[in-house]
Amino acid sequence: MQIRRLLALAALSFLAMSNSCKKEDDVVPCNASADVTTCQITGLTARITEPVPTVGQTNDYVINSAAEYRALFAGKKLPAVDFATYTLLAGKTRTASASHVASQQVLQTCAGYTYAVKLAADASPAAANVVYYVLVPKLSLGSQVRFAVELPPVVAVEGVSTIETVR
Repeated sequence: MQIRRLLALAALSFLAMSNSCKKEDDVVPCNASADVTTCQITGLTARITEPVPTVGQTNDYVINSAAEYRALFAGKKLPAVDFATYTLLAGKTRTASASHVASQQVLQTCAGYTYAVKLAADASPAAANVVYYVLVPKLSLGSQVRFAVELPPVVAVEGVSTIETVR
């Protein structure tokens, strides 16, 4: 009988100790973001073969393998990319007039990653496809990437100046 009491006391003691280690106030709220180091693929002609979205829409891609890379980009000789080390973020937007990538940045946030692209208008009034891409250090599977594409004022569609999608 005495042994049962000792065992019960020991079990209750361990249970009490395990519950006392859980501190709710140790949770630190995440409200920070950090720039992610990016690089370009030297020699890549940025032509995505997928159908062109309509003006003001975008197609976004998170590419993690050579097969996905070859399937997406046109060209017989694509520059090599080490997908064990990198993830390729890419997109294609159709604008009402010719445009180019003015700036791009990738931020890591608590919710995942944000790939922000700012487009600037060119002189030509003809509709155009704009392809943008960037290499980032390998993202873990299931990482959420938000694409935020800022259109130039000239090509904004019915008051839409930024296109945001999540992949």
